[in-house]
Amino acid sequence: MSNLATLPLADARVTEAAEAIAAAGRDLKEKGSLSTRGPGAFNAAVRIDADRFVIGSLKQAIVVSSAGEQIGGPEDKSLREVISVYKAIFDERLDFDAALHTHSPHLTAYAIAHKPFPIRYWSVAKRAGVNEIPLAEWAPRYSSEPVIETLRRHPKTPAALLKNRGLFAWGSNGVAALAALIHSLDEAAEITLLSERIGGPQPLPEGAVEAFVAAKAG
Repeated sequence: MSNLATLPLADARVTEAAEAIAAAGRDLKEKGSLSTRGPGAFNAAVRIDADRFVIGSLKQAIVVSSAGEQIGGPEDKSLREVISVYKAIFDERLDFDAALHTHSPHLTAYAIAHKPFPIRYWSVAKRAGVNEIPLAEWAPRYSSEPVIETLRRHPKTPAALLKNRGLFAWGSNGVAALAALIHSLDEAAEITLLSERIGGPQPLPEGAVEAFVAAKAG
């Protein structure tokens, strides 16, 4: 982890966020849901208060102001280049406290095929709260526009696939819960692809997910 602890702006919330991000990445890596190869493309952001959020990877983290300026942490180009995306996500949805980016292999298969991922595995559909993970349009690396456009068109989706790339995901229950959801989605994507060998996945009953979400909300 970076030397955040030595920085004036690195209070306990910053340190906890950086550690939570690294732990989420390690969890995805250990489960095989992080990347298509190697150590994996992974970064995540955690909003720690109204004025700051932390962006981190498996090894480093930076502190960013709500205005999108780095105010702490090392000079890390790979983290700085995703500031605009995470800022846009947090600006768009004040209820979100975490977001992440991966190249989870089975979800990425749908992204490079330019297909949204239809969730046909009931336990995962319940967890995601939607029937499908939508596809964002192609754009230059780490452009925020297609991500935000997809979020606006699908306000209930917990993630968006990026054409020919990986995905961004977001939520309101912390980065650990978000990583767990991505693992479940990637596992469901793998099962869905396997089912193509025996006739393909079949749709859930119409309205089943919506009814479950409504009942859960009370």
